[in-house]
Amino acid sequence: MLVLIVLLGLPYAWAPVYRFPNPAPFAGSHFYNPYADLRGTWRRANLHAHGTEWGGLTNGQQPSADVARTYRDLGYDIAGISNYQSIAAHDGVDTLPLYEHGYNISKRHQLAIGARHVEWFDFPLWQGLSHEQFVIDRVGETTDLVGLTHPVSRDAYTDDNLHYLTGYHLIEVVNGPFAADEPWDAALSSGRLVWAMANDDTHDTGDPRRTAMAWNMIDARSTSAADVVSALRAGRSYAVGRKDEGPADEAPTDLDTRVTAVAFENGTLSVSTEGVPADIEFIGQQGQRRNKVHHVVGASYKVTTADTYVRTVIHTPRTTIFLNPVVRYDGTSLPSPEASVDDVMTWTARGGETVALILAAIILWPRRRVAAVQTSSPRLAETDRETA
Repeated sequence: MLVLIVLLGLPYAWAPVYRFPNPAPFAGSHFYNPYADLRGTWRRANLHAHGTEWGGLTNGQQPSADVARTYRDLGYDIAGISNYQSIAAHDGVDTLPLYEHGYNISKRHQLAIGARHVEWFDFPLWQGLSHEQFVIDRVGETTDLVGLTHPVSRDAYTDDNLHYLTGYHLIEVVNGPFAADEPWDAALSSGRLVWAMANDDTHDTGDPRRTAMAWNMIDARSTSAADVVSALRAGRSYAVGRKDEGPADEAPTDLDTRVTAVAFENGTLSVSTEGVPADIEFIGQQGQRRNKVHHVVGASYKVTTADTYVRTVIHTPRTTIFLNPVVRYDGTSLPSPEASVDDVMTWTARGGETVALILAAIILWPRRRVAAVQTSSPRLAETDRETA
């Protein structure tokens, strides 16, 4: 028991305490449009899927190579295999170098895209705000992009914490059949510039509720890791969630509506689509609806002084499409707030937690010795016992 307490407590005793920049809405007289410089080469991608790994402990029903092959047969350009703590691409699987980090009870997981090697550090039990930031930073040191996966699962990343966290680039707004964009708005409204992802998170490609239900359209020059990372970092992508459940072997095309252009000129955001007419909704600060038009193939919205960002959601008969936002900035550099380690508070906390571990050891250690002495004491034979 003592060894277990020490092993579980050591990560917390070493954890730094962070100083976080205050939440502040995007500001400036200019707007950044991530779709202003499109290459016109859209790649369909699922970035979050699991194959058999670690002897089956990670619950993947098919080998990783088979999962990748299934997605390519379905028409995907990029089949991302994101096994827990394992980079399938480094084992010869035809996929991007990525993995899903995290082995804690709260499902606070991160998607490492463009991973060079696996980061093994995690806090297995509870996590506070500084713990979450430390893990994000550790994962970020060995990968190109960090994405937060299924943020609403078990309240992994609360809106309150997303007001402060920094250092990640993407957040899952669709996970399989489940869509939740409120965490995204919590981050955006606090001046955290992160882009949307939609992924199946499948553990079984034979499950129609978890296969071809969510995907990303990425405007990348090629399917190489460098080009995909570059496009995702710039926001040249959009997330798609499917409303209906189709057969597992149905190719996940855009189904009914495709985005063709997103322009921002003279203070007006214009979105154009082709295919089945859709309802187009514009959303701003705090997730508030700014405008919605129905049954159209294009729509425009004139920004106001109250708009710090505007993102577009396209509701089609079969899908929901989440476009990345246009955001206010100073015209020179995009906002990039960064949490920093508070050295004084860090060493104060480390000292206190180290003392707590020592006290726990002192309390538990004598009990073990007493128990050992009592166990080893010889028992008197019945003939040697004194009677009253």
